[in-house]
Amino acid sequence: MPASPSPTKPGPLRAGIDTGGTFTDLFLDPGASGQPPIVVKVPSTPSDPSEAIASGLAELGQQRDIPDLHIVHGTTVGLNALLTRNLAATALVTNRGFRDLIEIGRQDRPDIYALHPQRPAPVVPRHLRFEIDQRSWPDPKTGTLVQVQKPRAKDLATLANRIQKSGAKSIAICLLHSWADPSIEQHVAAALAKLGLPITTSASLVPEFREYERFSTATVNAALAPIVGDYLQRLGTSIADIGLGDARLSLMQSGGGTTSPERAATEPARVLLSGPAGGVLGAVRAAAEAGLGDIVTLDMGGTSTDVAFHSPARASGSGRAGEAALIGGLPVALPSLDVHTIGCGGGSLAFVDGGGALHVGPKSAGAHPGPVAYGNSDQLTLTDAHIFQGHIVTEHEQASLVAGSGFLGGSLALDIDGVTRAFEKLGKRLGVRPHAAAAAMIEIGRAAMGRATGAMTMQRGRDPRGLSLVAFGGAGGLVAAELAAAMDISRVLIPADPGVLSARGLAQAGFRGDASRSLLQPLDNLPKAERLRFFRELRDELFTLAAGQGIAIKDTSIEFTLDLRYQGQSFELGVAAGSLQAGKRGPAALATDVIAEAFFAQHERLYGHRLESNSIEVVNLRAVAREQQAFSLPPKPRKRALGLDPIAGTGKLRIGKALVQAPILARAAMRPGMGFAGPAIVLEYSGTTVVPPEWSVRVTGGGHLLLSSESGI
Repeated sequence: MPASPSPTKPGPLRAGIDTGGTFTDLFLDPGASGQPPIVVKVPSTPSDPSEAIASGLAELGQQRDIPDLHIVHGTTVGLNALLTRNLAATALVTNRGFRDLIEIGRQDRPDIYALHPQRPAPVVPRHLRFEIDQRSWPDPKTGTLVQVQKPRAKDLATLANRIQKSGAKSIAICLLHSWADPSIEQHVAAALAKLGLPITTSASLVPEFREYERFSTATVNAALAPIVGDYLQRLGTSIADIGLGDARLSLMQSGGGTTSPERAATEPARVLLSGPAGGVLGAVRAAAEAGLGDIVTLDMGGTSTDVAFHSPARASGSGRAGEAALIGGLPVALPSLDVHTIGCGGGSLAFVDGGGALHVGPKSAGAHPGPVAYGNSDQLTLTDAHIFQGHIVTEHEQASLVAGSGFLGGSLALDIDGVTRAFEKLGKRLGVRPHAAAAAMIEIGRAAMGRATGAMTMQRGRDPRGLSLVAFGGAGGLVAAELAAAMDISRVLIPADPGVLSARGLAQAGFRGDASRSLLQPLDNLPKAERLRFFRELRDELFTLAAGQGIAIKDTSIEFTLDLRYQGQSFELGVAAGSLQAGKRGPAALATDVIAEAFFAQHERLYGHRLESNSIEVVNLRAVAREQQAFSLPPKPRKRALGLDPIAGTGKLRIGKALVQAPILARAAMRPGMGFAGPAIVLEYSGTTVVPPEWSVRVTGGGHLLLSSESGI
């Protein structure tokens, strides 16, 4: 009789933590334990975000014993520092004659119609830019680097002394053509290491040509390194202080996928958009469980709203390449999800300008003082407008509802009298009724979100009528249906636990690693055998990166792409070039003629023509490694009636100018397959969903709400 297999030790529980401007969200994924997830929201602590995280983890530990925990964190510390230019003083070391390259840029204008254009200032002022005598370039025939001038040891010692006296707290080393041989920058870094400052070498961060984008990314990274490094150190201390010192910590990257805190501390530019990335991943998972195809996501939080597009059918690695993301007006040439952010959220402040016009945002009330309804402010926010219109049920009304069914379980007391007085004052100033003033605020916010949604759909050549809107964040469900109607979108998905979906996406995210090389060679000069050699080098680099985070080779797959262009073009297209399936060490590469035809077809699709007689140039090789995670879709539920259990009461809400009576439903009591028609208010711990008249709802597999303006859902 064969021996019974030994039981497999379960992996650690995973907790996603998303720090927002108003709330810090925690989501504990139960994994295969069979227990329900745990959701925690605590007020953010902008002065030190680690304090709110420690508070939330302590509350999480009170609800469930979590001896083995993997924390995945999405942070806005770096992003906020860059947007506000609250950065560390940074020294730039570059070639003589090129210290102004980061300011000259590509000599384009952000707004070509602006009479007085203003360019975003580089992160390194001119007095902190230092030049050295160094010159090299790659031989166009062999690709090897020709170095004709090296910095002398005496000059490097003088440079170190000047930087020390400058007061710089970080250093960025950016040399021309270092992408072809990073050892040049590493030699300079070794000479400056005695200063004890964080050092970023541009070629180690972005080993690609295009000096402006590479220099910009390196200077941004260097300016953030002391700030993010200090934050992560405090976070580690806070986690240890509450008894979770053995917990594993990972950070979400802007491109989706996790990385180690050590890498995030030295390369913080990789985690600038980590919070929004978690929301997109969570929305993609929810859409798959609901059986939806192409989606546009709307993450409406307290301070901002993030919009993104996702298509399951879009080929990995295809599309335009070589375009750095603009963050704070500066290019950051690192992998990043395409997310459009506007300063409009539930906490966005309303104000009347000198001409009597009403505005909403971009300034936010934040966690403190918060909306008027929180009792600490007299400045109205979008959240106050929704409360005044009956979209958010007050704690007085919640007292008669199912216990814990309301926002934050009904634990947040709302100052309704204060909200009423504030709207009476605003209405008097505008010359309208108070409810008309609230409706105007909501419409202004919705218009801003409509423009952002249009930027990710119509302005990118995507017809919104063929998409589904996935709305989440604490305020996403309040505006989703009306926004979709304005965009001619007929289907809206409100995921389970929408107010913490970003944290849920973080908890479910796996490792991701990126590697690249610039070549600038004709495709015909790069046969399959030569490409395989480069792919193996990138593979080994990514396997080393994965192993450092405890990811086994058998759980890692890699996709390879080539950035191609016709010789003479300025920009390139990404074309899939091969892959490495999980559990294998040998990459597979596509034949040259297959790659060429894919490039021709893609160029024709985007630009309307192909030039098969022209030579194709390989600009970059890229590789993306991903952790393979088990994920099974839930079964499609059978349709059934709503029943009485979810009905928690009735209320009145205003949709535009109409005042309607609507049932108040507890989402916690809903089951997959249940359906109902609007109008309705759906309450849950992390958010509220408003279902207008003429919309119907069905609970999908995974517990998501699918709203439809079509009949028969």
